[in-house]
Amino acid sequence: MLEHNRLYQSIVGSMFPRQIYLLLIASLLLVSNVTSDEALDAHFTDTVLPVLNEHCFKCHGAEEKIKGGLNLTSREAVLQGGDSGPVINLQNPQESYLLEMVSYKDSDHEMPPNKGKLSPSSIKALTQWIENGLPFEAEAAQHALEETQSDSSTYDNSINENTRNWWAFRAIKAPQVPDVSSAQWNRNPIDAFLFDRLESNNLSPNPPATRQTWIRRAYYDLTGLPPSPEDVVAFENDRSAKAYEKVIDHLLASQHYGEKWGRHWLDLVRYAETNGYERDNPKPDAWRYRDYVIKSFNEDKPYDRFVTEQIAGDEIEDATVDSIVATGFQRLGIWDDEPVDADQAFFDGLDDVLSTTGQAFMGLTVGCARCHAHKIDPMPHEDYYRLLAFFSNTYNNIRQGKYKKSPYSLNTTTIIASQEEIREHDQLKKTLEAQIKHLEVRIAGYEKVIVATFSNPEKEDAKDKRTRRTLIAEKRAELLDKDQLQDYLAIEEELKELRKQKLPQLARALSMQENGPTAPMTHVLLRGNAHSKGVEVKPGFPQILGFPDPVIPEPVEGARSSGRRKILADWLTRKDNPLTARVISNRVWQFHFGRGICRTPSNFGQNGEKPTHPLLLDWLATYLMDNGWSLKKLHKQIMLSEAYQMSSLGQDNALEIDPENNFFWRFDMRRLAAEEIRDSILNLTGKLNLQMRGPSIYTPVPEVILATASRPHAAWGNSPEDQQNRRSVYVYIKRSLHEPLLKTFDMADTDSACAVRFTTTVPTQALTMLNSEFLNDQAEAFANRIEADAETPREQIAQALRLSTSREPELNEIDQGLAMIEELKTQLKVTEHQAMQRFCLLVLNMNEFVYLD
Repeated sequence: MLEHNRLYQSIVGSMFPRQIYLLLIASLLLVSNVTSDEALDAHFTDTVLPVLNEHCFKCHGAEEKIKGGLNLTSREAVLQGGDSGPVINLQNPQESYLLEMVSYKDSDHEMPPNKGKLSPSSIKALTQWIENGLPFEAEAAQHALEETQSDSSTYDNSINENTRNWWAFRAIKAPQVPDVSSAQWNRNPIDAFLFDRLESNNLSPNPPATRQTWIRRAYYDLTGLPPSPEDVVAFENDRSAKAYEKVIDHLLASQHYGEKWGRHWLDLVRYAETNGYERDNPKPDAWRYRDYVIKSFNEDKPYDRFVTEQIAGDEIEDATVDSIVATGFQRLGIWDDEPVDADQAFFDGLDDVLSTTGQAFMGLTVGCARCHAHKIDPMPHEDYYRLLAFFSNTYNNIRQGKYKKSPYSLNTTTIIASQEEIREHDQLKKTLEAQIKHLEVRIAGYEKVIVATFSNPEKEDAKDKRTRRTLIAEKRAELLDKDQLQDYLAIEEELKELRKQKLPQLARALSMQENGPTAPMTHVLLRGNAHSKGVEVKPGFPQILGFPDPVIPEPVEGARSSGRRKILADWLTRKDNPLTARVISNRVWQFHFGRGICRTPSNFGQNGEKPTHPLLLDWLATYLMDNGWSLKKLHKQIMLSEAYQMSSLGQDNALEIDPENNFFWRFDMRRLAAEEIRDSILNLTGKLNLQMRGPSIYTPVPEVILATASRPHAAWGNSPEDQQNRRSVYVYIKRSLHEPLLKTFDMADTDSACAVRFTTTVPTQALTMLNSEFLNDQAEAFANRIEADAETPREQIAQALRLSTSREPELNEIDQGLAMIEELKTQLKVTEHQAMQRFCLLVLNMNEFVYLD
């Protein structure tokens, strides 16, 4: 509700008397001063210690296993810090390095590693611990540490019957749907699985959200854009049994669905349009991969086909332009154009592809076995290189040493124009070359006459240091008659124009090609060193999964690739592969409910989180495969559930039993993603350009940001204003320079696969929303729009709130808005339009606008 927004209340809400505030603050200070040592110790034991025990002691507890020099087993050790210096700042707790490391603000600040960001309650517990002065209950900590040490052997990375029975490695089987006591929660199998767990944990699900809340949720989840007021009214008035289903079908048919869900996928495959490193040069035509992804989601391309095209789109029998473009997935990683060691750089490029493939499609941290056997999962050192062998015949644009000789080393793009377009291009080129040659013959005839009259043109040229052409230009007027001179000049001008002509560029796409049909030998690299070759290995799958080694066919004469990646793609999309369907089903659930059934969506291994509802996850995976790998059908099944329709309200009893909402007793509120915030602002102003596809666009970037680039004047492009207002998925993604608003609101890190965006709350977000030029310009445009839509200030305020919240405003909210307008006019002496602009800026800053219930 609007009245819950703090910023709004601080400006237009009713205020408590100053005396009450002072008394309240004084009483709070008094309470904090009398807090007992026992209470502080209890807070440590009950709240902080479980966090340290679960997430920290394994690496920062037992003396022989201390990492980074940081020991967390005593107050003295914590205050001493680690190899990076002190981690606690008791004078300024919020500046403590410990809190920075658990913030997940970037790839350098991810503690605990690989397991995902700590829950908000865990971070709050650590923060309060430091603010309390770091109380430490040594005996309890020692007991917890002993338990951790006794459990430290639970990670078994050998291949045996026990590790084969890990939940993610077991075959997917359709589980029996439980028969639950609630008729309402028995209609959809998803609800039955959830209700069964809720009931067994003495929890009850929340009631349904209001229709206004649900339709806003559905629109943002499927399209990343809000519903119009007309959409909301139509849904509220539709009391048919299929009202919800009709909205879902409409949204799944929208072209904006692909833009929203394509963005999720682009995060996962580290999509960017530049190479990174110092020069950060462009990746030519990378945007075509982005458009391929959007198109694939809109067409509901079967997920198994979607996987195959990205792994081996050039090797399949029915290869198309789309499948060739899809292999650009393998070209999206960072790339050093001047590596110190070309061999090491080559394997770094392959590691990027393999690690991303492992995380995105298999949900495994394959890259952890590059230098040695995986420390946690049953993946031997050899398994990494067996998987690498599927990609070993692909060259990743290395320009040095032996790689320079490869015909494909510089060919990062493929012509994707039609045969007719290529024929027209070739014919135009031949015609142009013939015209130029004909004119050159004619003009050469005149030049022979001129040159023949020179007594000694070579000496003359040497003496005056003038070229032959200069001499001809000087003598032609006196040696050619009028008609000859005019003809000569006309030919010369025509030649000049012809040579300036540029042939139209044939459409190309970033793509992967192989270096012929014969793949090189693959060796295990000791410690991951490209110069320390171990035993030779053949292509193969992770041994823990129990699949036989694939049969690699002999190279076919005339073939352009080895066919190995097609074998890998076929294995990934087998219905008996236990990983692929589980991983994507979990991701779909994650983006509807805010977190996956398995909270570590790219790590299904033993260091990841176990699924809270493994039977439900298997049911979803089975449903996906049984329905032709259709993601749209999976969306619909999930969104028609009672679980998806729940409200986000809190229940005291449920919060006490399940504060993390592990059992999905309510729908979790979330902040809009960076792209959703920007697109929604432009949508409010009426400026949003919904043009799809095509080369990426550049938004205005302040000079102070451009100045940080290695080449400031070449760092960023300039697009026309209407193009600048296109959806954020089309904004150019440069690894070394990000669009400011998107970066501020936690856009994905593009250097590696990003499975989860962690929502931060930092001062720069509020400052950006209040003070940035973009926000103030959009507030002005928003004011212009509502003034055009409605005549009176009351109607204008109502329209602003209606557009921004997808609901009808309450009378007291409109009254508060009017009071603010009048107060601004009186106190700041601004015009009514200027006051309305400030009100619109306030609306853009409302929690209800940037959060989704």
